[in-house]
Amino acid sequence: MFHCHQSNRLEILADHLAELLNQPLRSPLAREIVVAQSNGMARWLALRLADRLGVCANLGFQFPATFLWEMTRAVLRHLPPTSSFDKPVLSWRIMALLREVDESPRFAPVRAWLGDDPDDFRRYQLACRIADCFDQYLVYRPDWIQQWEAGGEDHWQAELWRWLAHDGTAHRVQVQEQFHTLLANGDFDRRRLPERVAIIGVAALPPLVLEVLAGLARYVEIHLFILNPCQEYWGDIQAERDLARLGEDTSPEQAYLTVGNPLLASLGKQGRDFIDLLQSYPRAEWDGFAEPEGADLLHRLQSDILHLRERGSAEHPPLPLQPTDRSIQIHVCHGPMREVEVLHDQLLALFESQRDLRPSDVIVMTPDIATYGPLIDAVFDSAPRDRRIPFAIADQGLHAENPLVEVFFELLDLGGGRFDANQVLSLLESPAVQRRFDLDEADLERIRRWTREVGIRWGKDAEAKTQWELPATAGHTWRAGLDRLLLGYALPGNGQDLYGGILPYDEVEGGEAQVLGQLQSFTEVLFGLDARLQERRTPAEWAESLHTVLDQFFAPREREENELHLIRTALETLRANADLAHFTDPVGLDVVKSVLRNQMNAGESVAGRFLSGGVTFCAMVPMRSIPFEIVGLIGMSDDAYPRSHRPVGFDLMANSFRRGDRSRRQDDRYLFLETLLSARRCLYLSYVGQSIRDNTTLPPSVLVGELLDTVNRGFQGANGGPVSEQIIVRHPLQAFSPRYFVGDQRLFSYSRELAEASRHAGRGEREAASLLTTELPEPEATLRIVTLEGLLRFFRNPAQWLLRERLGIRPDEGEEALETREPFMLDGLANHGLLQRMLELHREGRAPVEIQAVARSSGSLPHGQVGECVFIEARERVTRFAGRLGRVLPRQEREALEVDLTLGEFRLTGRLTGMTLTGRVGYRLAAMKANDYLNLWLCHLVLNSMAPEGVALQSHWVAEDKDVILEPVENPTMLLRALLDLYWQGTRRLLHFFPKSALAYVERLQQGKTGEEALRAARLIWEGNDFQSFPPESTNTYYQLAFQDTDPLDAEFMDVAQMVFMPIFGCIPQHPET
Repeated sequence: MFHCHQSNRLEILADHLAELLNQPLRSPLAREIVVAQSNGMARWLALRLADRLGVCANLGFQFPATFLWEMTRAVLRHLPPTSSFDKPVLSWRIMALLREVDESPRFAPVRAWLGDDPDDFRRYQLACRIADCFDQYLVYRPDWIQQWEAGGEDHWQAELWRWLAHDGTAHRVQVQEQFHTLLANGDFDRRRLPERVAIIGVAALPPLVLEVLAGLARYVEIHLFILNPCQEYWGDIQAERDLARLGEDTSPEQAYLTVGNPLLASLGKQGRDFIDLLQSYPRAEWDGFAEPEGADLLHRLQSDILHLRERGSAEHPPLPLQPTDRSIQIHVCHGPMREVEVLHDQLLALFESQRDLRPSDVIVMTPDIATYGPLIDAVFDSAPRDRRIPFAIADQGLHAENPLVEVFFELLDLGGGRFDANQVLSLLESPAVQRRFDLDEADLERIRRWTREVGIRWGKDAEAKTQWELPATAGHTWRAGLDRLLLGYALPGNGQDLYGGILPYDEVEGGEAQVLGQLQSFTEVLFGLDARLQERRTPAEWAESLHTVLDQFFAPREREENELHLIRTALETLRANADLAHFTDPVGLDVVKSVLRNQMNAGESVAGRFLSGGVTFCAMVPMRSIPFEIVGLIGMSDDAYPRSHRPVGFDLMANSFRRGDRSRRQDDRYLFLETLLSARRCLYLSYVGQSIRDNTTLPPSVLVGELLDTVNRGFQGANGGPVSEQIIVRHPLQAFSPRYFVGDQRLFSYSRELAEASRHAGRGEREAASLLTTELPEPEATLRIVTLEGLLRFFRNPAQWLLRERLGIRPDEGEEALETREPFMLDGLANHGLLQRMLELHREGRAPVEIQAVARSSGSLPHGQVGECVFIEARERVTRFAGRLGRVLPRQEREALEVDLTLGEFRLTGRLTGMTLTGRVGYRLAAMKANDYLNLWLCHLVLNSMAPEGVALQSHWVAEDKDVILEPVENPTMLLRALLDLYWQGTRRLLHFFPKSALAYVERLQQGKTGEEALRAARLIWEGNDFQSFPPESTNTYYQLAFQDTDPLDAEFMDVAQMVFMPIFGCIPQHPET
């Protein structure tokens, strides 16, 4: 018996199903079969039935396609579990046949598409598209299939279909003929059929499926639960645009057509055609329509749809809207991020105003979950505890929900690729990969440092570069970098001597050898995989090989075993489908990756993320008309929804529409209607309606526009204006806009932080506030024992020292992406490093050829002619500088002076290098900078405090632009102690000392400038201007964090600047520069 149950409320249909299930089947062990369109619908239904029945058990939820094939196999026992005409199998079969297309003109379009296809990827893509078309023909055009098999058409699709059908395998159309014949004569084992089947949450079914259900209804109780938005007959209504298109050409048969309810007529075409199609089948009907409760805008719209009212007509005049009516909200924002931020505040307001509302009563859907998912995570997951809303995101795909799946595809993407440093090391970020190679996060950071310092950029080795039509040079490849690491551990030296043309890297020490060994093992396995991935194999061989890859790279824990099982299942499906298609051609990696991705994407999201107790975020997909108190749709912009779908050029159904055909655009329109009907208290819509660049107005989705047209026509705003003005809220660009905290009651924010920011923004200024407003407690006495290098590091940036050493704040230690291209130009830091290395080698007496070889092996030089030019220019600078340096510093320096000074409560330790009979010499092949003065001065004070025998108490600094000589200083220990006192102050508070600005200030004072002029010069260095080629000193990350909006160039700055730098100039003789 065929039973049709109709209601405008899914809850009523579910409760009616519960009553049905309360009636026991003949066998107490028999399983009830419930057909649902999605995992989300099945989960909601299971929860609802459990609530009504006390328990939901022994129910078998099935998808429609699975159910139909199982029923067909129950009647036709010879059918296999999987048909060779199922789309994944059919794709392989078509791919095999496409290799054999003949030279006849009918196959010219196919040959044109395939073109030059050495790796068969285009052949696979075309096979999938043809399979998709054929699958639709089997469901919606069975008469075409029968006609083609009878030889009635001669185009290439008909011929290709005849080739497919030639092997005698039964397809769906043939099977249905046999199926209906057996059902008609009863010649089958009826015990194989279920006693009762319930189908619920399905918005439309193809005519072929309805015929199957009607046939089964002779032996099985078929209960079809239909969500019908209207209790009246609405099969004759047409959208206004369709009636306008008919115009004066309306035939007598079309004269009865009417609009009825404009929203139902415009959005409900898919449901209208399906319900109208049902009228041709004998059935028992049950109606359970319910009047929407409430007199607000949302419920009146739902009521008008239920009763087929045309609100705004003479028969049903417009209704007034209450000023406080917020049952339909439309929020217009400047971008997706603002949409999510606004949504968070609006949900908080709803929870506050409706105390019985729970997070689980809210669903928010979006047409683009890939874009909005990360933004939802960012906003909702970062909210403070008192504003935190529990949530879950479904439908992000197996990649997002299963990190191991993404890592697996990253591995496959490396096949034949560049193997750039970031790609390779990103694999080691996976815990499962780390466990396989016995590594941890600390090891990974060490490997990142090694990779950066030995200059690994991309490529396995020199030979691998030739596939990109580049010279076979080993520089910056993994092989070259690993050779440096391994040789450096085996032959430790000074990092300046080549062995076999390789420069050892000397920074691998002790226990790090095990990490290096594991890195070597990982890269060997990875490079071996690359060779295998570039081979062509049969699908069965690929499945076997990729099973091995999983064993080689992953050591999963219990939760990750499930993710690995998904991949193994996909591999077995790949093998099984190809075997069923008898496909044995070798294919390339791109084909296999595409097949596996399609299989992964075809699987629905894990149902556990849907209805998990918090706010549910999910994609807008058909048949998800589940009722919620609050239903939200975000991302409803003009180009986002309804989603555009352009059929392939050879899709014969595209220009031959029949009633009952599926249209993805009509699917989206009907889903919007179902969404409107599923909201019980509030329908929340948002879209990007204002340009983030120039604030120009952007249109919403055409469906939102149709909704606005309907409410404007059928309702009157509280102030006499259009209803749209009352329900649309246009939000400011910034979340901290003062408009959220004054004026319009529809604009608000729950963020205290944003309120504070708004308060400052409203004044156009911010209160001066540094990071520390009070002194820190005195540190441990161990900090009074300080090294010379440690003291230098403090004075180079006291704020950085305090934040890092006392507060543990390291804002500059975020993960830095590795370089993935060879250097074609050297930045300032890299160029300085090259110059210093070349200078040391020059001073050792190395020949230019050897210096160049060391520089090239270290990865410091660009490749080719550019590198040659860089080296020549650097060599000239080094030669000039070394000549000047050699006059004051011999190649063989005196032994370094060990420093151990007790200065009151402080102890200063370290080493002084550059010692000569005439004093100490320091140098740097660069222009003289503030940090060079600090280095020179501190070492000069130490030298004078120790006064070693046989050494003049003079210091000499050689820079590229000048020489600076310091004469002996009186009371060096007193000056050194004063600097140590400044250091001790800086361990407890932010010292207002900034070397570059301080030097500029003192230099101007030395030149006889006034204090105001000197401070102006310092401020120019601190704040910068449009004409400087270097960044202002204030842009330093630590200065920005420490001093925020304060002006630290105050009296303390001037005092400390003079305390540090003024004595230096007192020790410089009259003509210090040469």
